[in-house]
Amino acid sequence: MSKKGSKKEFIFNLILQRNPQLLSSFVGDVELIELEHDPDKRIDIFGRDLTHNSPIYIESQLGCSDEDHFDKVRYLIETNQNESGIFIWIASRFKDDYLADIADLFELHAIEKPITILALSMQDGYLKTLGNLNRQKDLYIWKQINQNDFVLPKLKVEKLWGEIPHGFKDSTGTASNYSLESTSTKEINSYLLSSLRKEVPHLLNVHRSKKLTVNPIIFGSGYSDLSFVINLAASETAIRLESDWQYPLFQRMVRQFMNIDGFETIIFEDKRIVFPIPESDDPKEKVEMAVRLFKKVVDVAIPTIYSL
Repeated sequence: MSKKGSKKEFIFNLILQRNPQLLSSFVGDVELIELEHDPDKRIDIFGRDLTHNSPIYIESQLGCSDEDHFDKVRYLIETNQNESGIFIWIASRFKDDYLADIADLFELHAIEKPITILALSMQDGYLKTLGNLNRQKDLYIWKQINQNDFVLPKLKVEKLWGEIPHGFKDSTGTASNYSLESTSTKEINSYLLSSLRKEVPHLLNVHRSKKLTVNPIIFGSGYSDLSFVINLAASETAIRLESDWQYPLFQRMVRQFMNIDGFETIIFEDKRIVFPIPESDDPKEKVEMAVRLFKKVVDVAIPTIYSL
């Protein structure tokens, strides 16, 4: 993804993640697990090859191949700690110089372990489809992506280097489901984020990378200056007003939650609506209660935010 974090690139990556069959003809059956995986590396899409259990790293851009994205692909190849790897670079078109550089990288690293590198180009004109999606509200974007109510991109192989040998199995491959194996803040928040992506996928910002070593975790609502917050350490989730100019909208939400049943406790503050998370000594149980509460809050708030 570009340094500017283009939302159109994010939408493209979400489309690809929801439609892994777009890659099947190139690398077989795949599972695309997570967008913006690893806050340090910011891998656009992380997944695994279901045949060989090899990790898949995808770097995408909507323009022509450039130095920044080549450096990112090179970094992913050079820092891969698994026994194998599949590296996919997607761009609108590729300059020959970068394809030659990728070939050199392959020759250097294929000696150490089995790897595959793919340069894929997308069809001309797909930026228009992404532009149309980008102009819509997040909830509508998700509905169209989830229902495939638009034309999917067509990808073409520009260059392919190497293949994972038949019968090979990577013993270091990452499982598709997060488990909660410790009580560290990072581990608990990883489990929280994974659960939210399953239960509240229509809030597009849950698919974004987050810093997992701190509390709270903040998600943009998809509408300017209103955020959803989960703070497991403080046992609360909240709707937070970020700028006074949206105060009238915030007040509409206050009135809505004042007149709604189904919430055990709601605390109304000047710029926050707070929903306490029930206490539990079991971290897994607490995360699951937080996710259920967060989903209820989002399902009530989003129609008001978007005036649906």
